[in-house]
Amino acid sequence: MRKNGINILNRDNIALISILTPFKNPDKQICIVNTHLLYNRKREDVRLAQLQILLAEINRVACKNTNYFPVILRDDLNLTPSSKLYSFLSQGKLKYEHLDIIKLTIYSSKKIGKTFLPKELYISDSCQHLQELEQKNCIEEAIFSSGTLTHIFAFKSVYNSDKFPKARLNSTNHNLIDHILYSNIDEKFNKQETQELILLERLRLPTNKDCLEIDSLPNSQNGSGHYHLEAKFRWNCEKKNKRLC
Repeated sequence: MRKNGINILNRDNIALISILTPFKNPDKQICIVNTHLLYNRKREDVRLAQLQILLAEINRVACKNTNYFPVILRDDLNLTPSSKLYSFLSQGKLKYEHLDIIKLTIYSSKKIGKTFLPKELYISDSCQHLQELEQKNCIEEAIFSSGTLTHIFAFKSVYNSDKFPKARLNSTNHNLIDHILYSNIDEKFNKQETQELILLERLRLPTNKDCLEIDSLPNSQNGSGHYHLEAKFRWNCEKKNKRLC
């Protein structure tokens, strides 16, 4: 996500975006995204810039003829579920104009203002490349320097799903900063389409009680500072009433 000459995007964090297609039904595709955002709790602005770039790229890759493929976003976001940037991913909107220019907090004498990313990147406040909007004849969505970012995906979290108890790690030394998010958006209707990607089950996280009994991570029993996340989906990529995958 490095952009030469732009200070807020001078880090080497990357993302991998893949499009998968079933052999027996090439009309169906799914977008799988992996990324690792900057780890620096004092630079929420950098993470927001990286997110805007990432969402623009997902928009570019996961859309065909104004229709979106299902998206699974598996990532180390370094964001807790209570953060503004996590809310931006799940709610699709963030008013940044009056937030602190670095920490994105409300109370600050140095505010971001109307402009966040430099205009020469040609990434709109709807997190889309200007060229993509022109190709889709959606130039009316090419809004810049509005003070508000939006996106269409409305991501749901595997670990914050209505189907399962919500995952909350409240212990000081145990925070959920990795996530599996997914989206079933069809841009044409701008709403959740018929459930093409369905969450079936997930690996259980430690409970709050478990966290109190576990040393801070990493430790002698757990070599990683991250929890293992795992989910199982059903992808309805059917053709002629026959399930293909």
